[in-house]
Amino acid sequence: MVDLFQYGPKDATVQSLTTLGVIALLSSFLFFFLDLPSLLLESSDSFSSAWLPSFLMLLWRIICFGVGVSAIVYMFRMKSGQMFVIMYASKEEELVHPLGIEKFVTFSSWTLILNTSYFFLAIMFSLSGFVDGTLPEWLLRSMVGVFAMAIGSAFLTSTIVRFIILPGELKKGRNHDRQFLFHNQIMHNFCAIFLVGEILLCQPNLAPEFMLFGIYIGLFYALFAYPYAKYGGGYYVYSFIDPRLQYAPFLLSGLAVLVSTFYLGVWLMSVLLSKSGFIGAVLFIAWVALIVQFRSELSPEDEIITL
Repeated sequence: MVDLFQYGPKDATVQSLTTLGVIALLSSFLFFFLDLPSLLLESSDSFSSAWLPSFLMLLWRIICFGVGVSAIVYMFRMKSGQMFVIMYASKEEELVHPLGIEKFVTFSSWTLILNTSYFFLAIMFSLSGFVDGTLPEWLLRSMVGVFAMAIGSAFLTSTIVRFIILPGELKKGRNHDRQFLFHNQIMHNFCAIFLVGEILLCQPNLAPEFMLFGIYIGLFYALFAYPYAKYGGGYYVYSFIDPRLQYAPFLLSGLAVLVSTFYLGVWLMSVLLSKSGFIGAVLFIAWVALIVQFRSELSPEDEIITL
């Protein structure tokens, strides 16, 4: 069986970064070839509810934004932290204790930032309707683009945590109660819940072409992780993100593809929602219910490693 996370006889950094560069060039070409600026602007008009009063839609967005900001502040104020990471120098797993801004090197934290940023832009959009104002086109495009990145990232994050990270901790018998602290609950569960709530409330007109934004956020994170590990924190949060791995070009590309794939899944569900509101809503809720988890399944008697 092939070990995808093994280091080969040669460092694959050059091949990995070249692969990411090619993907970036192709996706940039497609951005203009598909005329995404126009599609984003057209879609922005649909980010309002046809059945919920405007003030309630605004209140919903303020609540979601407030929760996101609270989670970010909570992360900054925490006096302790712990992550199992892959050290750049030794290539071995170690336990580190990040504080402050260091907590925002995970993909989950980027998901939280995207989620909070979207609701901030959505609040501006809602407020403009009350004052009959017109928002700049760049802001409207940004709102839709950030939503596409946020929803793909949120579903990927929740799925990875629910089906890979938590079962892995459970298998090791390692205490992982920290995974269910307030900020982690928001990153791993409520980002997806809030964004699905947004879809159910306003049923935005999404386009399959917006999958490109999933590629962009995957590329940004992969390109951030390498210099951070080499010149900054000295570690990778995830083993697969190390460009030196033998199969790193495929693994790093896979991150971008996965975010886009989850966005496409959401888009397909949104199409179903527009055809049948009841069936679409039930399936959306069922999907989210499958990928969220609010408490540890590790019983005290099965706990082998206590942190």
